[in-house]
Amino acid sequence: MSQGLVTYIILGSAKRLEKLKVPSSNKFEEYIFSNFSSYKKNEKVIDELVANAKGRLIVLLPPSSNPNLKAKKALLKISMIDISSWGWFKLNNKNGDFIKGLKKISVTIKSIPELEQGIFFSKRLYFSVGGIGELGRSPFKEIAKRFYSRIDPQNPLPPLIIRTNNINIS
Repeated sequence: MSQGLVTYIILGSAKRLEKLKVPSSNKFEEYIFSNFSSYKKNEKVIDELVANAKGRLIVLLPPSSNPNLKAKKALLKISMIDISSWGWFKLNNKNGDFIKGLKKISVTIKSIPELEQGIFFSKRLYFSVGGIGELGRSPFKEIAKRFYSRIDPQNPLPPLIIRTNNINIS
């Protein structure tokens, strides 16, 4: 594990991710595709990816999204401090559509991030709560409940830069 390294895991099936381009990994950032398949449980894939990740801080991202520079700097600082922490990114509401407005209200009330927001957490915290749990319809619901049992989340980081409207991970 490298001090100050953040591992970004892009969620999605091998088919969905095959044409996706991501920034190159460097001494501060590692990018990994999840490459879900119908042959393996996706929860197990995520657990294996987190276990093999080099970074202290793990970020689960929807396909075709990336944190902005301000968020990346904040993630790097959190990684370097090396304390148990977790959180998510704000919803991008530039379009201002009704569905996004409802999701924003839902996230505020339930305090559970949506898939398009992504989620970040320290590797140590992840394994102390027993991993991701069941993904289901709301992929981050179970892991958020597990994290809440230990600590409160960080304030949400700036919204992800999303390059497509198709957030489907399959």
